[in-house]
Amino acid sequence: MQWQTWISQISGSFDPRTALFLFAICGLGEFIVSVPYALESIWLLAGYQLGHGVLSPLGLMGLWLAAQCGRQTGNLALFYIARLSSSPFSGLYRKLTNSRFWPKAKINNRLLGRINVTSPFSLAYGRLLGLRFPLTIILALKNKIASAMTGVLLSSIIWDAIYITLGATIGKTVKIQPVQMLIASVAGLTLLYLIVFLARLLYRRLQPARQN
Repeated sequence: MQWQTWISQISGSFDPRTALFLFAICGLGEFIVSVPYALESIWLLAGYQLGHGVLSPLGLMGLWLAAQCGRQTGNLALFYIARLSSSPFSGLYRKLTNSRFWPKAKINNRLLGRINVTSPFSLAYGRLLGLRFPLTIILALKNKIASAMTGVLLSSIIWDAIYITLGATIGKTVKIQPVQMLIASVAGLTLLYLIVFLARLLYRRLQPARQN
């Protein structure tokens, strides 16, 4: 089937269409919203093809650079928009963090308070915790473009390496079709998302009890 062939080729070699797709979803993920499953599945498949000997390290590097360019472009777009309209952005951020209808606000405030915006490693840690949007806005208001770009780079290396390494490990130990690998990836990611969701839900329910 055509879609099965596409899945087999999407991470089997360096394809400009795949690179463009990575650039687009990474740019949108930094600037607007992340596409669930897309990037994680691609890196798992790329790692699997690398471990299986289908994708070369050079081809993988080309795909990763395309993704990194997309991330940096999306992050810089949000950075400069925040710089050009700092008052609306800062006002919106205050509303979000102070609103009782925003359940993550208190958690985000506590986490943001622990982030050192002068440390690239601290910024990468915050981005991995899902704080890329507020951190980019804060860095834009402080005009720290180098810190923003370095944070994107370090967090990308850590995040992508996890999925690529996992996929490569599977590729070296198990021989399955790329379509089966994709199905297994989606199932595994769904289970992971469910566990994280339940853990957060449990944490929020335990918080009032601890305060009382």
